[in-house]
Amino acid sequence: MAKFVIAGKADCPYYARVELLADELNANLPDFSVHKIVKQPKEWEKWLLETCNQNGWSYSKSPIVWRELLDRGGAGVLIGGSNEFQEYAFGYYGISSKQMSTDMTKISRENFDTKVIVDTEEEHRLSLSKPLHICITNASSPMAYHMVNEMARGDVLGSSVEVSIRLLTRPEKKTYVEGQCMEAFDLASPLLRGVKVCTDATEALSGVHVAVFLDEFPLTDDEKENLGGVSKAGCEQFAMYGRILNQFAQQDVRVVIAGKGKLNFSALILKHNAPRIARQNIIITPRHQENQAKAAIARKINVNSAGVADLIVWGNVGGMTHTDITKARVFKYEGAIWGPPSYSRPVMEVVHDEKWLQNEFRQLIKNHADALEIMLNHRTAMSEAHAVNSVITHWFNGSSGDEVFSLGVYSEGWYDLPGDIFFSLPVKFQKGTWEVVQDRQITPELQQELDGIKQELLHERYVIFPPPKQDTPPPEEAEEEEGKKVFGEQEAGAEDGDDKGEKANTGDASDSRSGHLSRIAEETETDATKDIDSLSETDKSKAATPATPATPQGQ
Repeated sequence: MAKFVIAGKADCPYYARVELLADELNANLPDFSVHKIVKQPKEWEKWLLETCNQNGWSYSKSPIVWRELLDRGGAGVLIGGSNEFQEYAFGYYGISSKQMSTDMTKISRENFDTKVIVDTEEEHRLSLSKPLHICITNASSPMAYHMVNEMARGDVLGSSVEVSIRLLTRPEKKTYVEGQCMEAFDLASPLLRGVKVCTDATEALSGVHVAVFLDEFPLTDDEKENLGGVSKAGCEQFAMYGRILNQFAQQDVRVVIAGKGKLNFSALILKHNAPRIARQNIIITPRHQENQAKAAIARKINVNSAGVADLIVWGNVGGMTHTDITKARVFKYEGAIWGPPSYSRPVMEVVHDEKWLQNEFRQLIKNHADALEIMLNHRTAMSEAHAVNSVITHWFNGSSGDEVFSLGVYSEGWYDLPGDIFFSLPVKFQKGTWEVVQDRQITPELQQELDGIKQELLHERYVIFPPPKQDTPPPEEAEEEEGKKVFGEQEAGAEDGDDKGEKANTGDASDSRSGHLSRIAEETETDATKDIDSLSETDKSKAATPATPATPQGQ
């Protein structure tokens, strides 16, 4: 597939010639695709300068034509202007333009008049619309690619809700994500108000109604060994996200955290840095893992995986979890007993293979993702994106019947869980909200699993929020104790007057947990108790205005 982009001023006769030639190629060649960008004369110079700067081109005329590298990604290949495109079309396809100069001038005047009318109508339409602003981070990931498609079609928020999507990515991925924007517009969805690429987190998250975080952070060997899989870069990133949301997002913003890594810990960092956001508006989605478990059971008993319900994933999403099928049900099972569509049977009864459920089933869940990636030769993305979108759909519109799902939420003591952690629990969705199902029977075996998960979550929390010391240090040691963080001792830094403030390593393996994690903890605890107007200058700089870049990491 060859995809060409032609852009020019609405009143440019040479753009008219290029446009007609591109239309002819598009009509006669099955693998030729064209995307048109028309700008009013007053907008052209600024737009052309920005486009050329982003792609590293040197060009100053109208029109400009380039080819998108759909097969490899990266910056497009600049072809040139009207003459260069005509030579390209004739050389590759044997088609040339026979447009006369008088016709070009006439068409350019018509193009300009049409552009003015279209822009006026669009401005009026937009003034009547109040779309839902959605931000998706790590926008260059395949997962984000599929999410945009479903959201633009209206499959997520409903067939009458307009959306405006912001895609946050790293600067080096901007050109690739801009290609996604172009393709999103090619969907011609009436509900898609706009798609914007951002490399600045403050710009992307300002005024949003929904924030979907798909960030991933590769772990160093030290983080795997000493921090239990907690990423230092992830701590800083989600602390920054929290401060930005706290100051610039809508008051009722809904935050969804998905992807890879210790998601419960990321949610806790964000929550502590965004005290203005209601805790019930920050969730983690284990829906993908839940769907995979349902699919494994469905394959075993030969039903559609949508027919398996009330399967719960407890615990630490991205860490220790427990898949609970004790209350799971199956609908439309072709057995000896039939019933109406609402009739269901317990999964434990239908499977009737205790050995498979206790051993092979859990091994299938554990190995499914890796096996699927080997078969596909790439990471799963379609199912992950759909899992996140289905959670957003249920959150906004509710779920049908009394079906129970898994959701990572901030603990309020349900099932004797400690506070100040996020935990995946059974929930029901109502329109606009969710509620924890509190009548699940906790067997001794399940309690043992939950206790192990609690210890893991507390261990992760203590990485940045260390437990209070039992013995209060003498006053003369108070300043020294402030620098001793997290399972080991480390000097707080240089004495007064030392500008460098370097940390000294005491030789304990756990000392590497401190450093800037201690600084994040101090900033986080302060942010959770003070009003945003009294933020320190350091905090404000991390929740900077769009003019100050705040580039996302690990994307």
